[in-house]
Formats: sequence, structure tokens, C-alpha cells
Amino acid sequence: MKNIFKSINLLTLATLMLVTSSCDSFLTIENPEDKTLPAGYYNSAQRVEQAVIGIYINFRRALLNNHAWLMYGEARSGDLIVNNNVYNYVVNQQLNDDQKELIELTDWEYFYDALNNANEVLRIIDQVESDVLSEYEYNLFKGEALALKSFAYFYLARIWGDVPSAETNNFGTVLSTNEVVTKAQELAQEAYNLLPWILLNEDGIESSSLTESRMNKTAVAILRAQEHLWLNNAQEAYSVLNTATTENTEEKWSSFGFSTGKDYRTDLTENPLDAAVVSISIEKLNTIYPEGDSRREKFDISEENGTASLLNYAQDVSQLLTETNFDLLRAEAAWRTEKIEEAKTILTEITEGATEDYSTLDNNSFENALLLERQRLLIGSGLRFFDLIRFNKVAKEISSLSVQDVAEGAAFWPLSEKSINDNSLNQNSYWSK
Repeated sequence: MKNIFKSINLLTLATLMLVTSSCDSFLTIENPEDKTLPAGYYNSAQRVEQAVIGIYINFRRALLNNHAWLMYGEARSGDLIVNNNVYNYVVNQQLNDDQKELIELTDWEYFYDALNNANEVLRIIDQVESDVLSEYEYNLFKGEALALKSFAYFYLARIWGDVPSAETNNFGTVLSTNEVVTKAQELAQEAYNLLPWILLNEDGIESSSLTESRMNKTAVAILRAQEHLWLNNAQEAYSVLNTATTENTEEKWSSFGFSTGKDYRTDLTENPLDAAVVSISIEKLNTIYPEGDSRREKFDISEENGTASLLNYAQDVSQLLTETNFDLLRAEAAWRTEKIEEAKTILTEITEGATEDYSTLDNNSFENALLLERQRLLIGSGLRFFDLIRFNKVAKEISSLSVQDVAEGAAFWPLSEKSINDNSLNQNSYWSK
């Protein structure tokens, strides 16, 4: 069961379409719970799991369609070149141009479909008969739904800033960026308490391959730390990561990413980092990885074409929440809580192959070193532009955006026309010019 999407048969897919079709355009539905499957349908763990997988499917579409996760990350920052119809618009910060695929990237529908799916799963879990789910299944499915809700909210806040709530108590109310991330943090904390370090397969045996394509405790620890750091809660981030290292006594860690298998509704690429599509200019490569840095070996460098591509582009799972990021976040949290020696030790351990000597860093120089290593070690994960926002480096790194532009909202993506019309929202001052 290495790829959870390859294991879904046509009957399951038909079921998922029934579940997920209740939210064709978020916030145009007065009551999402009015359009659900008949009572009594979820009478087995397998059927409940089908609903859970529906969350993954829509979330996966949100990030993989049009290489969206790179458009929001390394493509927008200019680190990676993506051979598609929207790359030039994105790298040139022309995000409100009237281009079909670009308009799709400014629409948050798939993210809110995932949120609606997660809300439906949580409702289902609370209403199924007590003998339908084992304790493990109950905790797993509920934990996955909560974790994916948290992740979806976190993406929404980092991409668009202020966005509407999908919660029953304040459905449609526009929340500030910090309010959204705070809600995401609460959901992630609840999920962390429910999810296992390693998931069990159908035979009840621990499966590392299944775990890396489903939400797990390591992934949620990474998510929680990122959310805390976004909120400037460094001490909380430090505590989350240290607690995880203390609790995981058997050291069963796992990254998380969405399966890269075929999608039966949208034309998603099966190899998101395919060398024919995703590359880096040699000039940018030399800037990020100077001569002598052994991490250059993970690239196939073509002097003739003036570009390089990632050698490990063929992946069964996209790399979104990685163990490498766990360690980078530990180093950051230690630094931000004035534990510079611990921070340097962690950074030195995880950056073998760098040409720099990080043992000589001080509090002032650590930030640039950390941001550079995040750029190097997390390339292809879609985090680069979010890091520039979080470290307040957008205007410094993106020459076409000034400090004033960023203050007016340029770092966030414009809202699609449909989003504005559906929710009576206003475009931020930068994109409304």
C-alpha cells in the first residue's frame, strides 16, 4: 500500500465524489451538512477511511495542480524554473494577470474543499456506531482530519493572509492571518495527541511507506513548530520539538508528503519534480551552492543548457514536511530562544557538505546562515517564499517588490474574482491598484 491513491478502486472513487461534491464553490453553500450521504452509510472502517482519503485527494489537488506548491514557493522566489504556462507570470510577480492557469492558482477552492471534507469526516466519526471503529482507527482518522485541517488553514494564511473561517461557529467570517494560524495551531495540537509515529497497514504491521503518505506524529510536530514560529512563539516551538524528541523513545520518525500517483479527475503530473519540467539555472545554483559544497552532487548539471535538475526527482511522495525541516526548526527555535550554542551544534550536524564553518556564528550572523541552509536543504518543498515572508526578507530578495509593496500586501497572493464575489471580500491595497 505504498501509494494510497493507487489502491482506491472505482467504487471508492465514486463514493469520494459523492462526499466531496458537496462543496463546488466554498461559501456559496448555506449549510454544507445538507449535502451528505444517507444516514447509515458509514457502517465500516473502510467506508470511513474512504472519506478520510477524500481530504487527501482535494488537498493534493490544491498543491500539485499547475505545480502550485512551487508557484507559491521556489518559483515565485526565483530559485527554481518551472516549465509551464504560468511560471513567467509568477517569477515576475504578475499574479493578477488574466491567464487561465494563473487564475486557478489565485483560487482557494481546493483548500476549502479539503477543509469541508475534514469537517465532514469529523462529523462522521462522532456519529458512527461505537463498534465500527477500533480505538486505533478512531484516533488515526480523527487525527488525520484535524491535522489536514490545520495544514490547509496554514497554507491559506501563508498564501492569502486574511481568509474566511470554515468553522461552524463562525462560518464565513474573515479571520486575520494570525487568527487563522492560531486556529491551525489548536487543531494541530489536538491531532498530535491522537496520531501514531508509524501507521499500521491492513495486516496490523507498522509500515514506513504508508506513514510517509499519511499524516503522522512527526509531521504534525513539524507543522506545529512552523505555526508557532510564524506566530513568533519561539519558546512554544522549542518545546514542541523537544517534547517530540523526548516522547519518541524508539526513534520512529517519518516525513510526510502527498502521493504522486495519477488523479482521476485532474491532470496532475506523476513526477512533480521531473527534470523536463523543474530546473535551476547554473547561475542560481552557484549562488546557493558555491563550488566545494558537496550538496551540488544532488543536481544533474548541464553546462551546455545553462541549467541543472534534481537527480532525485522521481518520487512516490512529495516532500512537504520532512525530517530535515524538523532539525532546521530545532536549530531555529534554539537560536530564537537564545540557546546559540545548541543552535550551532544542530545546524552543523545537519549541514555536512557545506563550505561554511558554522561553529563561529553568533546571534547576529546565525539568521542568514539558517535562512541559507533552509534554502539549500528544503529546495523543492515549496517553502522558500513563505520563509522570506516569515523572516521579513521579501523586499530584500525580490527586487521587483519594495518594502512599501510588502506593507501593502504584495507578499500575499491576490484573491480570485470568484473568491471576492462569493465572500464580499476586498482585494488588499497592493493588488487592487
